[in-house]
Amino acid sequence: PFGSDCCWSLQVGPTGRHLSVAMPGLKDWAPRHHAEDMEGHMKQMYSVGTFGSRMLYFNPVVSIGSAVLIWGFVIYACVSPEDAQVEIQAWQSWVTDIWNWLYMISQNIWILVLLYLLFKYYNLKLGKEDDKPEFSDGTYFAMLFSAGLATGLWYYTAEGMWHYEGYNTPRWMDTNMFNMNTRAEHALMATFFHWGLHGWIPYCCMGALMALLHYRRGFPLSIRWTLYPLIGEMCYGIVGDLVEILSILCTVFGVCTSLGLGAMQINKGLVRLDRGTYRGVDDNPAGNVGIEYSKEAQIGVIIGVTLLATLSVVAGLKRGIATLAQIAFALSLFILGSMVLLDNTWYILNAVTSALGYYLWYLPKISFHTDAWEELGSSTDGMGGAPDDRGGLKGWMNAWTIFYWGWWISWGPFVGTFLARISKGRRLGTFILATLILPSLWSFAFLGGFGAAQIRMENEAISATQHCAAQAGYAKSACYITGYCADCSFTYGSTADKTKFGWMQTDADTGETAWVPVPDTVTRLYNLATEDVLFEHLQAYGGKEWSGFMSTVTLTCIILYFVTSSDSASFVVDMLAANGQPEPPLPQKIFWAFTEGAAAAVLMLVAGDESPQAALKAVQALPIVLGLPYTFHLFYCCQSLMIICKEESGAIPIERKNFS
Repeated sequence: PFGSDCCWSLQVGPTGRHLSVAMPGLKDWAPRHHAEDMEGHMKQMYSVGTFGSRMLYFNPVVSIGSAVLIWGFVIYACVSPEDAQVEIQAWQSWVTDIWNWLYMISQNIWILVLLYLLFKYYNLKLGKEDDKPEFSDGTYFAMLFSAGLATGLWYYTAEGMWHYEGYNTPRWMDTNMFNMNTRAEHALMATFFHWGLHGWIPYCCMGALMALLHYRRGFPLSIRWTLYPLIGEMCYGIVGDLVEILSILCTVFGVCTSLGLGAMQINKGLVRLDRGTYRGVDDNPAGNVGIEYSKEAQIGVIIGVTLLATLSVVAGLKRGIATLAQIAFALSLFILGSMVLLDNTWYILNAVTSALGYYLWYLPKISFHTDAWEELGSSTDGMGGAPDDRGGLKGWMNAWTIFYWGWWISWGPFVGTFLARISKGRRLGTFILATLILPSLWSFAFLGGFGAAQIRMENEAISATQHCAAQAGYAKSACYITGYCADCSFTYGSTADKTKFGWMQTDADTGETAWVPVPDTVTRLYNLATEDVLFEHLQAYGGKEWSGFMSTVTLTCIILYFVTSSDSASFVVDMLAANGQPEPPLPQKIFWAFTEGAAAAVLMLVAGDESPQAALKAVQALPIVLGLPYTFHLFYCCQSLMIICKEESGAIPIERKNFS
């Protein structure tokens, strides 16, 4: 379509390797119908190496530009970690202060687009009409779920309990306004909001669009083409390169955040197994092999996971990533099922059902909620904050919802590309159901189950302190309700004073009142470090042998999710850097896998003892900052998705004016 002068090539070296530079004929920005195959598109972009080579093929602008920016920031964060944290968090504050409204309203627009397409173009094939799905439904779901959630789901199993207790200040609830049962329901609803439909929207939108472009149109599996229905041939040049660079930055720094969080939890799990920790007590405080909870150990975890992820990427999609995803999902199903059956099963089913209904009823409000008045601060700040000071404190949105939205959006390019890669032969309607509705329901079941069980355990622990508080003269006071009255609180029932903590219970048959001490199984989970909550929760259902078994299974599952997300991200980044080649050369797979792991490891290595997580916190703020420009890109993706669905259904012509 460009003519003979669309591009030129330069011989490099005696081997005849080519440096192919795209020079598209930019007569206009209009989309055109392309008859050439994927290799034809590749020849019109900047590249080093030969398409299809097993040793070398990459886009020099995208690869070098991304590597320089990634390592430039890593070096900056290493040399001045505190300054980097302050600077990036200042950017984050600017984003959340100015653009909260955009983050919130954009997700609602996107989900309306997806729901419209779900019904309007349900049977549109992601591929040719005779294409068959590459993976079974079970394997497909395991892969998309493993890539989309990674270790974050495990790290935040306590989110429902945190919201119930008021972690980081409750957002919509006033303790004088709601009773604790309503607070519990609200806590699970907020958790569902953060991990439900709105989180999966970026993945679904980008994945559907890229799958249609790749499998129906023959475009390379690269994010630059998401703009093709809008700007046409400009995608071949620098505009497309900039989109790819931004996508790689989002992916690498988003994965770095997960690597840091996952490494801390895995490190804690290894320490607990090494020391035989059970209900807060170490059987062997020195440990069998002496594993410590330290940045050095966490760096070791990252190195180990990176090696496993590299092996998985080298093994390929079907033998490596798919197999690990199946095992990880099966283990997570076992852990959730065991927890539900060993806890108060009917209560958990009731709680999750109730919270789901509350979520659906509350969704129109919470999805537009921006904390406008809370962000003004307290009444004494003089900025117009509420005089009664009864709402949530300033900063909740920054710490929770906007952080999540930035994190989900920054993972959009990586997970969307991966979903497109594994979705050949499926229908658009089933794709939207599988990547938007089903994973949300699984997240509700998983986080709702754990949240409901932990809230019940918290109530049990709090009520066990109330007899002591009443005897000390604190009856019906604030500390009586929270369980933190002086000398009347505990963390582990197994080490608590049985004469102080428990309940005066009346026998229904005899009417006699007797003292019932708090059981050893009761734990005040809110008092524990984030990395301990999951392990302490699961060990409450059995003895030491059960605790060791479940800790091992859980740790294995977390590691597998850790590896599957890392190898999926490496696989996608390599495709983006190789102009969308579905099977990039092996050396490049290894390079990008090690880049992700090395970046996270270096950030932890240079952290000082006074602020050991300063560099990592700077990286954690980046998804929110990078998510802002990507929010605008996702708006364009939604428009492109609408256009290509109309084109493929014959409603509008392919060759037309841009943005029409």
